[in-house]
Amino acid sequence: MTDLLEYIAKAIVTNKDDVTIREEETESTTILHLTVNEDDMGQIIGKQGRVIQAIRAIIKTASRNGERRYLVEVDE
Repeated sequence: MTDLLEYIAKAIVTNKDDVTIREEETESTTILHLTVNEDDMGQIIGKQGRVIQAIRAIIKTASRNGERRYLVEVDE
């Protein structure tokens, strides 16, 4: 899921080298912390949060077959 999130994020942002993803694992859930350049925050979040909602839906759908649950958080 990390690779998928990184691929999607780099396709959206301008500063592709500043995209980093940190994983935080719990018992059944993995939280993917996405960090982008400050100038790209608006592009990742989108108007009224639509872009980040779409990214979260893609990750949720892609992980549906597995036993782990994945959540996406945007860090500043």
